[in-house]
Amino acid sequence: LKCTLCRTFAVLAPCLPVKMFRKAAKRIGKLGVAGVGIYGAFKVTDLAINDDLDDISYTFKRKFYAFRSSGQEKKKVVVLGSGWGALSFARKLDPSEYAVTVVSPRPFFFYTPLLVGSTTGVVSPGAIIEPIRDNVPECDFLRVACRDVDLSKRKVFCDGEVTLDYDHLVVAVGAQPNTFGIPGVQEHSHYLKEVEHGRHVRKDVLDLIEKADVALAAGNLDRVKKLLNFVVVGGGPTGVEFCGEFSDFIEQDLKRRYPKIAPYFKVTLVEALPGLLTMFHKSVGQYVQDHLVSQGVDVRLNAMVKQVDSEAVSLKKKDGTVDKMDYGMLVWVAGVGMRPFTKAMCEKIGKENGQTDRRGLLVDECLRVKGTVPGEVFAIGDCAVSGKPPTAQVAYQQGKYLGRMFRLGSQHLIADPEAPSFVYNHQGTMAYIGQGEAATELNPNAMIKLGKSSITDHIWWRSLYGETDQLRVMGFAGFAIWRSVYFSKLFSTRNRWSVASDWCRTAMFGRPAASSAQGTAAC
Repeated sequence: LKCTLCRTFAVLAPCLPVKMFRKAAKRIGKLGVAGVGIYGAFKVTDLAINDDLDDISYTFKRKFYAFRSSGQEKKKVVVLGSGWGALSFARKLDPSEYAVTVVSPRPFFFYTPLLVGSTTGVVSPGAIIEPIRDNVPECDFLRVACRDVDLSKRKVFCDGEVTLDYDHLVVAVGAQPNTFGIPGVQEHSHYLKEVEHGRHVRKDVLDLIEKADVALAAGNLDRVKKLLNFVVVGGGPTGVEFCGEFSDFIEQDLKRRYPKIAPYFKVTLVEALPGLLTMFHKSVGQYVQDHLVSQGVDVRLNAMVKQVDSEAVSLKKKDGTVDKMDYGMLVWVAGVGMRPFTKAMCEKIGKENGQTDRRGLLVDECLRVKGTVPGEVFAIGDCAVSGKPPTAQVAYQQGKYLGRMFRLGSQHLIADPEAPSFVYNHQGTMAYIGQGEAATELNPNAMIKLGKSSITDHIWWRSLYGETDQLRVMGFAGFAIWRSVYFSKLFSTRNRWSVASDWCRTAMFGRPAASSAQGTAAC
């Protein structure tokens, strides 16, 4: 019996590893196929959400058009800027057809909708930036500022004695905060337009809180109240979101960590118009106003800033009287204006050639700069006056539209006066308002793109939201939409991972009440 068992084992032993290997290989193969399918579905969904499905079809189209352009010298495209418009344009270009150079003093793209969250520590500044060299690795990048352009010789002059030739120039330098010439705003205000502005605001907020704590220990109550009055000028989305985020920071973190000065925190929102969020429906603005007031925000409407000094701001009321209010910090988010380069370029082209607008570079319906040779100079984003609002959503779509025009098979449209015009697809407007709530006003037809017909009008849309083309969602549901949409629009997987990690960290441990910028060297 023993010999029989030994002989049986000797026969079966070589087969056991083979069978086990085959089973393991089948399981791994199935898991691999499933993984590839899930990843492919994720990528296609991501492309669809970000309006990039045409990248798939272009991969096949470019092979068909390639023989026409083989052997031709690459045309030089210079892109000025590193924001929404510049990056969405550069990512659409075919590196086999164009030699692209991106020029900007900022070596990264940053996700502007989450800038306000970086001021309170909800997200870190590093989580919302993406290096240009990683985002568009096929392009050359120069970290310099452009100071002049010779339109006749097609040359761009930059700092550091850098001169660039171009066949096509895309101006996407954005805008800068507009002070409207009000005395003292430039010298004494904080802005929220760049990443460094967010860092500066956060550091100074935390420094003011520490100073107020020291002032209370010294018995100077008037100074405590002054230091802890944070004034926000501008009732648009940025101003409202800052008030909402900062009110959360105060209620959920600062009052617990600074119990002695907790009763003296104050947030004041100043708006010259009679309502907040005027780009929304009036009912939304009223809802947001009531919500902010319930959070303790002092909302002052019909109040115009007349002057700002180092310790007080003068407000002109509707009745003509002027009220002077002490503050610890004043955050100015009341509008944007032309950058010096944009202004100089407008003057160089001249009013006689069509540049008659003080807000930026006037462009035609195809985003070509008026007064220049058709097809040579384009402007997109906040620096362009196209009849569209100066928002990230507009700049993002303009960049994609222009990038598609530069692709193989469509290049003849670059200078064609009959080229299809840019059509803005407004998908909605959103703003976080604090306490885990947001105001969202969506255009479902623009996002799902079922088109206009008797079927969509009567069966689909009206069953959802009635007679209006705008879907308004408030409260926690609006907050879920706000976070989901903004998360899906992040440019890279690294950004999404970092932002999601920061959101989880904040939910579990709260916002940090100190910053690495608050070193002893700053004291």
